[in-house]
Amino acid sequence: MNKTLKKITLSISIILLIHLSINAQNEIDALRFSELDWQGSARFMGAGKAFSAVGAEFSALNVNPAAIGLYKKSEVTFTPMTVSVYKNSSEYNGTATPGQRVRYNIGNAGIVLAVPGISSTLWKKIQVGFGYNRIANFNNVFSIEGRSKGSPLGSLFTAEANYKQLNANNSSAWYDELWAGWWAVLFDTVPGTETSYFTPLKDVDMFQSSSVVRKGGIDEMILSIGTNYDDMLFLGATIGVPCINFTEDRMYEEINDKEPDIVFRYYKMTDKLTVRSSGINLKLGIIYQPLDFLRLGLAFHTPTYYGNVKDNFDRKLYSATKYESLDMLPNDYLNYPNKFKYSLTTPLRATASVAFFIKQRAFISAEYEFADYSMATMYATDYNFSEENRTIQKMYGFSHIARIGAEVNINQLFAIRAGYNYISSPYKDEINDGSKHYASFGFGFRTNHFYGDFAYAFTTSKEKYWMLDPAFINAVNHKFITHRIVMTMGVRF
Repeated sequence: MNKTLKKITLSISIILLIHLSINAQNEIDALRFSELDWQGSARFMGAGKAFSAVGAEFSALNVNPAAIGLYKKSEVTFTPMTVSVYKNSSEYNGTATPGQRVRYNIGNAGIVLAVPGISSTLWKKIQVGFGYNRIANFNNVFSIEGRSKGSPLGSLFTAEANYKQLNANNSSAWYDELWAGWWAVLFDTVPGTETSYFTPLKDVDMFQSSSVVRKGGIDEMILSIGTNYDDMLFLGATIGVPCINFTEDRMYEEINDKEPDIVFRYYKMTDKLTVRSSGINLKLGIIYQPLDFLRLGLAFHTPTYYGNVKDNFDRKLYSATKYESLDMLPNDYLNYPNKFKYSLTTPLRATASVAFFIKQRAFISAEYEFADYSMATMYATDYNFSEENRTIQKMYGFSHIARIGAEVNINQLFAIRAGYNYISSPYKDEINDGSKHYASFGFGFRTNHFYGDFAYAFTTSKEKYWMLDPAFINAVNHKFITHRIVMTMGVRF
């Protein structure tokens, strides 16, 4: 197989980024909107989010609805401050580039009403809760800089141009971005031919840079109902309506800053992706307390169905040659939007938990959660997602989450907390890392009618990232670190 055909094969097998970007819906979106990162109140965050068997915590209603069954009083809770500081590092071809950003969001708000149960029976309480918690946070930022031998864009365009020519012997098979690369002289015809292409930038020392800014999250509105049977069995159900709000601004550029004799000087792509949707799911939970110091919990979440995912994508392309000054505004070759609607079903998940209590003054809680991300499915009436769904099944698998948390009441008013989480990678066969570590501590004070809580959480993770098609560019090694400060206040009555 000659070199051209090898490139063609790589292009087909991996699918060119250009096509993926224009049809922005793919396996990356399926994972992004399926992975959850439970957040909410400062007490919940400070004790490692391990409240599935502890109960009486509003943020736990998204994880184990039976937590509502432990409420003895009605409550209003509000988390007006969640401040996240992102300090990241991106290493590409030996060059590390830092990225930093500070973001703010409201963590949760809710109300739980606890009313007497059925008289003359052991059903002691009935509880109803309504509000929302943030269950995923997309906010992040990273920057990439580095050099490569040759232009990845030039190689990518060359392979695509040869593939197009091989399958359709006329230029009408080219799309606008290929023409933009052609006029920027990222690739050219092989001398003496009219149907074969090469890149004159094959061995040129190129400067590359990229920046990505992500915003938004998934906030889930919930309606929960629960009950308490003889202070031993606690049952709960939650209807969840998660709302996706995601925006990504991405820039990628290549600059020829060392070879003045080469015609190509500059090429830049700026992409803006916005995704909006709402879905629905059902969660069922149970907590059983066989002994005064022991509680066991179990919860099951149905898949979330997002029936109308609205995906808006806009790309702008700029370029310049040695006949144009880089000090001037480069040529704006293209500016076109793309809108698409599709449906997404996320995987089901389940949680098992246990909590130990020490003289009603402290608890230690542990829980295990799992989800199989290969079960995520995308579909639409006017597009066949069969290729994307096969890729989801090949790339993703089980993810395991372990949480442990503790709380100690120093006295009747003041308590301290700490916790740790490990989230395993959702990827199969170690094709990428996606594992995360979460550590937290916090404190709070409570009176008969009022409480205030504070927490600090630290999250770290690593992953590989490709600015373009992996067949033509090396991976970027990301290190993500997030510092989060949370404050909650509430009233009980």
